[in-house]
Amino acid sequence: MQSSKFFIVKALLIFLIFLSFFLGFYLRENAVGGGPDFYNFTWPVIQSFKEDFIYTIKDYGTFGEGSYPLFHIINAYLNPFSDHDLSFQLSITIISFLTFFIFSLALKKNFPNANFIDLLLLSSVILVMPFFRTSAFWGQTENFGWLFLILAIYFFLEIKQNLFEANTKKNIFYIILFCLFSALALYTRQFLVFLPISYLLYLTFFGHDKKTVILSVIFFAFLSIPGLLLLISWGGLYDVNNFPSYFETLVNPIFILKNIPILLSYIGFYLFPIIIVELLNSDLKTLFQKYFAGFILTFSLLLILSHLNFLNYLAEYEIGGGAILKLNYLIQKQNYFLLLLFSSIGMSILVRIINEDVKNNLILLMPPLLIIGCANILYQEYVEPLILILFFLLVQTNLHKTYFKKIFLSNIILLSYFSIYLFGSIYFKHFRFDSFEKWLMYLNTQ
Repeated sequence: MQSSKFFIVKALLIFLIFLSFFLGFYLRENAVGGGPDFYNFTWPVIQSFKEDFIYTIKDYGTFGEGSYPLFHIINAYLNPFSDHDLSFQLSITIISFLTFFIFSLALKKNFPNANFIDLLLLSSVILVMPFFRTSAFWGQTENFGWLFLILAIYFFLEIKQNLFEANTKKNIFYIILFCLFSALALYTRQFLVFLPISYLLYLTFFGHDKKTVILSVIFFAFLSIPGLLLLISWGGLYDVNNFPSYFETLVNPIFILKNIPILLSYIGFYLFPIIIVELLNSDLKTLFQKYFAGFILTFSLLLILSHLNFLNYLAEYEIGGGAILKLNYLIQKQNYFLLLLFSSIGMSILVRIINEDVKNNLILLMPPLLIIGCANILYQEYVEPLILILFFLLVQTNLHKTYFKKIFLSNIILLSYFSIYLFGSIYFKHFRFDSFEKWLMYLNTQ
């Protein structure tokens, strides 16, 4: 009887999350402020592809769209709702909704002993994340990337499961599908190239079957042909004739150092509820022993760098930087002390996770962190919901056991935390600063 009541409560919570998701579409929710950019970038490219494929490919840079064109091509030619903006946005909302279900299947693959209703509730957290919702409601490219990424990881988990078995023939099908979906993810959002890199590194350090490596390289080589043709057409990794300064101004490895505090703050922000769960399952002394050294060393170093004026740029963000930095500015303009706290939390969590399985976690975490860190302006959308996907599907950590120890309570904490984040984002963008100009006025007033 007790378990039946819990099932009903969980099902009701999932239903309420579903309801809030589609209600957000109906109300034209724009919790992170970038929704209307759809009409300036995404929609014109889709309509141009419908009219002239060759012209759109050759002059892709003139549209100002930063992502690769697979999303636009798929929807221009395969989405029957791409003739009208609102129906198209609804179709992307529905596809984004299905992504949550694919995520739950991947979670089941990684945690086979967990009840599926609990995994559905866990995976539904992406449906309350502001960037995921805004991309869904406004028909933007990001959620196709997450869909393909999760599908690729699902088949990666299948490959890992059979990697050490004598008979690897059944892996061929999974290798093909992994390579396919990771290529689709890359052609949708180019920074998702980290997954093939992590995969090949994983096979190099963990695999004993050369056949798996050879087959993977062959399939990747075949799937790279469209990309190579695109690069030949553009004369580089981007449309260099129409977007010549992309690498100099937007993407460059030289930006990694300045992005470290922000990237660490993102890790701290998204994994903070996991630490709350751990606290409820242990005690302050145990938590202190696990995280204090990493936290205090990082925080001390950041304070020294701040005192030496190396971090002054953190006080000057108008766009990007994430929710924590914006909250910090609301508390006090040009102040980034709160961001330094979350950066230190993020570093302490990262060190703890890596130390638990150095080889596996370094291989699977460092490529995405380094690649994302190359962005000049590090938007939070790049890591939402990526950090949770990596945490629950790829890294090896005892935090998983802690989370699943009291899974219902853990899910409630996670969903409550990100619901507060969603409500705060809605208030910030719809009521407090309903235009970018108002935000700039606030930043520039004394």
